[in-house]
Amino acid sequence: MKNIKEKQICECGEMTVFQAQKIFEQTDLPYKKAKKLVTGCNQTCCRRPLMALFNMVEFGQIDYEEIAFLIDAKNDRLKD
Repeated sequence: MKNIKEKQICECGEMTVFQAQKIFEQTDLPYKKAKKLVTGCNQTCCRRPLMALFNMVEFGQIDYEEIAFLIDAKNDRLKD
């Protein structure tokens, strides 16, 4: 699980899953504005893993395996 927390969740902001999780935990902003704190951009390249993590933080239960799956799926799509 430690490796999943260290995975880069979005190339734009160069933040790890753990860093993004901490930002989402410390803010009460809506998703769109909280996402900007993590990515620094308005692009939708990493929308699925970030939105999933945001919702998991909001509900208090984080599934790191699902986050890793969404990151890998996003990376695979970008390679094609």
